[in-house]
Amino acid sequence: MLGASLGFASASQAAPTPLHLTAYVYDTHSAKGVFSSHEKVYEGSRKVGEDYSRCTEASNHRSTHCVGSYALSHGTIDFSGTISTTSDTNRLSMTGGTGGYKNARGTVRTEYNKAGTKAQETLTFG
Repeated sequence: MLGASLGFASASQAAPTPLHLTAYVYDTHSAKGVFSSHEKVYEGSRKVGEDYSRCTEASNHRSTHCVGSYALSHGTIDFSGTISTTSDTNRLSMTGGTGGYKNARGTVRTEYNKAGTKAQETLTFG
């Protein structure tokens, strides 16, 4: 995934290094309370993968439940959680992964710009 800054530390270290990523939305779909998006994911100026998410609006219209996955060169990272429709900043839970991210746990913090087209994303393992 991220070359030298892979994110996962060696077994002898206490916790993997957080990933600090920038995501750019390039495809969205919305129908009947379900919203999906694809994003190109970068570390600095280097593209390191993509992510996909699908969110279903709650009956109160103030939150959505989302599930998704990052596809990175060393594996995938799955996430899910309920996010606010009124906040640009949200936290989701890592729920697993594959390859170098097998059984990944931790949090995904997203902070979108006002247009909803770009996000600063921090993946913290643990």
